[in-house]
Amino acid sequence: MKIKAFFGVLCVQILLFSSLIVPPAFSQKAGPGIKKYRVETLPFKNLTQQKYQLKLIHPYSFRLKTIQKSLVALKFKKKDIFNVKKGRIFNNDLVKRLAPLIQKQFTKASSNQRVAFKIFNASRSTYLEGDTFLTAEGLHWRFTTLRDIRWGIEDFSISGEPWVLVLQKGQTYKQRYWKGTQVAQDIVNWVILQNIPLSNSRRLPELPPTASSPNHKTSAKKPTAAVIKKRLHILEQLREDNAINDKEYARKRREILGQF
Repeated sequence: MKIKAFFGVLCVQILLFSSLIVPPAFSQKAGPGIKKYRVETLPFKNLTQQKYQLKLIHPYSFRLKTIQKSLVALKFKKKDIFNVKKGRIFNNDLVKRLAPLIQKQFTKASSNQRVAFKIFNASRSTYLEGDTFLTAEGLHWRFTTLRDIRWGIEDFSISGEPWVLVLQKGQTYKQRYWKGTQVAQDIVNWVILQNIPLSNSRRLPELPPTASSPNHKTSAKKPTAAVIKKRLHILEQLREDNAINDKEYARKRREILGQF
């Protein structure tokens, strides 16, 4: 009896230990404590727009719910020593923090800029990095760092991908074509959300360059009354969607009227 009891306790301990070192394949972890994050508009690198024929619909006024749903819908898969881990890229906390910032930056992005984001963990290393932008194809999401593992766009390796984005309903990979051929290959860290509703009423007129811009021309034409009216209407929408607060609304309204 004592021997049976001993082996019974031993088996329980082994099972408990194995459950600690081998997490469930579909477990969703919150991730490390977020120390800092940044969302900003940045120009595309090199000739990316020309290479992929990206005609951006920027600036654009998204509904906050649209950005939130897009963040929730992004999922990944990566190989581990013991199994394959799957889960959401952005947990609920990150969705709550980043969605309003991304929404706001889309209203500022020009026709040659992307909305870039970078998240640092408690040890101040890059935990997540990527960008997003809008074209007629849909809402694009590219990632170059995921869970502290960096992997550049089109960085193909014979050892395989360290992680990939997992397509959900209404999503597709961006494709690259081999030079001089019609052979296409999926870029598995670049997805396009095709089920994004687009509305002409939410397309914002691109603001003229500021005086500090190197491309600024002092002879630039002033916006017409129709353009001013449209900008004010869009500004009202942004305030109703809580994309900007009352103070930002008042400041931007003065700026727009000052151009008339």
